[in-house]
Amino acid sequence: MRRIAQVGVLAGLGVLALLMNAGTTLATPPTPTLVGAPFTYRATVQPFHVDSNDFKLYQKNPEDVVVRELTFAPHGDSGWHSHPGPVIVLVLQGTLVNYHANDPTCTGTTIVAGQSFLEPPGDVHEVRNEDPTTTAVVIATFLDVPVGGLFRLDAAKPGNCPF
Repeated sequence: MRRIAQVGVLAGLGVLALLMNAGTTLATPPTPTLVGAPFTYRATVQPFHVDSNDFKLYQKNPEDVVVRELTFAPHGDSGWHSHPGPVIVLVLQGTLVNYHANDPTCTGTTIVAGQSFLEPPGDVHEVRNEDPTTTAVVIATFLDVPVGGLFRLDAAKPGNCPF
């Protein structure tokens, strides 16, 4: 009887380990063709309030701002992910397509060099360089990042896109 109890405890621990790793196991990290981030800058910004005619920005608590340059090789992608706060992305070179997990048709939005886009907080998405020959380069500014915390949260493949 004692042996059965030991096997049951071990089986329970194995299931617990699987459940604890489910988020990482199901996450979709960037492909190896996401060449990388040549630079990442991070600084804590104290509370502030900016209010002009066309623009309002308010931060109640100290939060980090992170700025990164990301380079996507041909056919590179970001993997499915979200962010804790808004992200402003400037496309410097190439063309990217942004897909959203909540779009049942998996219709991406194309963004070309010289354009920018906003990624809202919590929006699960994947950015892809679908060009077979041209590298894409972006500058991303991550706002409302917890001090010392993650600015990117990996997400599981949503199932609405074939990739």
